[in-house]
Amino acid sequence: MYRTVILLLTIFLAVPGVAEDIRLTPYQASYALYRGKLNIASTELSLDQSGRYWRWRQTSKAKGIYALFINQKLYAETTLLGLENQYRIHNILLMDDEDDDRFENARFDWNNRQIDIQYKNKRYTETMPGEVYNAHNIHLLVANMLNQNLQESVFYYYRRGKLVKSRLKRTGKSTLEINKKRIEVLVFEQTTEGSSSKYKYFYDPEKPLLPIKIERTKPEKKTTVMLLQSVEWR
Repeated sequence: MYRTVILLLTIFLAVPGVAEDIRLTPYQASYALYRGKLNIASTELSLDQSGRYWRWRQTSKAKGIYALFINQKLYAETTLLGLENQYRIHNILLMDDEDDDRFENARFDWNNRQIDIQYKNKRYTETMPGEVYNAHNIHLLVANMLNQNLQESVFYYYRRGKLVKSRLKRTGKSTLEINKKRIEVLVFEQTTEGSSSKYKYFYDPEKPLLPIKIERTKPEKKTTVMLLQSVEWR
């Protein structure tokens, strides 16, 4: 084992259940997307409610010189079904307005613990062995970890048409400057089986559902950063 017994006694390692007592608040946020030092795209991320359903919606579009070569607009949507302050993924949708082959849809049936997936023009089902998170509701997982005082979580992560094991660890604190204002943030790091990429998430501890910064690193690749520019709480 890669951790000693002593260290295990000091770290809360768990697979969180569905989030409880987490209050969701709608927002509309704008981000700048950087690759290395270049601002290559703009991203909009929103969280909205419609009855029992909550939706994260994200759109990204290239800007500057990149817009001359990349004209498509990427769209991602995660729908959560909320029952008694518990939120589970109901549907995941990804689209590229210039490439129909990149259409992806995953519908979650929690009663039968099955996911109906459309990915790369194929349709098939996956069994859910436990709770599932993705690139959007991982922010809900962070809120749940803080609520339960967990330092580390192992869970199933939906990625590219399949479920893989992933690990999210709270690694400490940092300070970011956003619009000339310094913000104290909590830092979480995610690693996923079968991927060499590592993600770091930076959050205001009072508003963990809104990422202040997301950083992706990959060996021999430039670091990609999504940095908050503005947010409107609704």
